[in-house]
Amino acid sequence: MKRRVIPGTIIALVACGGWTPAAAQVPSDKWDVTVAPYFMGAAMSGTTAVRGRDVDVDVSASDIFSNLQFGAMGLVVARKGNWGLGGDAIWMALGTTVRNTNVDFNQGAFAFYGLRRLGAAADLMLGMRVNTLQGQLEFKTLGVEVDQDKTWVDPLVGLTLRSPRERHLQLQVYTEIGGFGAGSDFTWQIFPTLGFKLTDHFSLEAGYRWLDMDYETGDGNERFVYDVLTQGPVGGLAFRF
Repeated sequence: MKRRVIPGTIIALVACGGWTPAAAQVPSDKWDVTVAPYFMGAAMSGTTAVRGRDVDVDVSASDIFSNLQFGAMGLVVARKGNWGLGGDAIWMALGTTVRNTNVDFNQGAFAFYGLRRLGAAADLMLGMRVNTLQGQLEFKTLGVEVDQDKTWVDPLVGLTLRSPRERHLQLQVYTEIGGFGAGSDFTWQIFPTLGFKLTDHFSLEAGYRWLDMDYETGDGNERFVYDVLTQGPVGGLAFRF
């Protein structure tokens, strides 16, 4: 399954909006930190292969919620002047029982990046995302456990476009591409959010996230494929200090 997105379509959103010229805002020489825990109503679709066996994936958000044992998501961005650092973490622990088999599946995606301010409305991002999948099957009647874990790293390049922070309604669009065969064959993400500023230090955030990964490794019984699009609405809080 091949899914490609042209980032230029996102850039066009900026041209149509009332974005403030770079000269209108001067970057602060003090640290500006944003911490944003969030919740995602994720659905997953695509194809996976474990030990050479292909399986179609079509899991709704309600299916994921019903089998969710633990989930944590959040991001942190720290800026000073024209430079900054950031991180974004997603972790889901899923578990269910199918007939006489316990199924446990953990998925994590941990992004780390540096950013460079291009202007009042844009940041350039360079970084990486560590992806990890952990699966375990326990056949209770046989007393047998089977597991397979995979971890890989994707290099990333991204662009963030945003409206001025002074506005009560704040639009931001984050886009990225990566993998380039070093980890995934290709990965992309689009993450638009709309924030409602309640105070100078607190806002409500809502948006929608698309995260696609196309990863394949191994041959025969060791072949592993993860070609899956994860998408869904996002809601959370943002704290700035």
